[in-house]
Amino acid sequence: MKKLIFAFAVLCMMCACSGERGYLNYRGLSMGMSAKDMADSLQQQGLALDTFHSDATQYVLADTLANNFKVTLFHQNDTLNDILEEYTASYNDSTSNLWQAKHDELEKEFGWPDMKHSGDLHKEAIYDNEKGTVILVLLNTYSPTLSVRYSTMTAE
Repeated sequence: MKKLIFAFAVLCMMCACSGERGYLNYRGLSMGMSAKDMADSLQQQGLALDTFHSDATQYVLADTLANNFKVTLFHQNDTLNDILEEYTASYNDSTSNLWQAKHDELEKEFGWPDMKHSGDLHKEAIYDNEKGTVILVLLNTYSPTLSVRYSTMTAE
């Protein structure tokens, strides 16, 4: 009987492990795709590749219209590790409003975040699930910035 229970447990573990891993979506694209394909897809969505700042471990893409938004794709051997969105603004209210919009959007998808900081000048929210981690950071200092890091790594 013990052997039968053990065999059943092993079979269940094998079935659970053989399932394909889910990935976070970024702009409707799976982070399970190659970094090169992600960069190509983002260029088709209107971002321009910044060849001056891109190198063997990262692709940098910029919003050519607003000039206040850039995306960095961090990869190793063409496997995506992280995607970093960075927004800059000329005044604090614009980044605060963007923070709230992003916070609400991510809360709908991931639930309530772990808030590391929650002040007027510095806010940090961490959303985590089995697909990855998203970190939303607001720094309202002399040059207000908002960043969103999408990572394939999880805390679980």
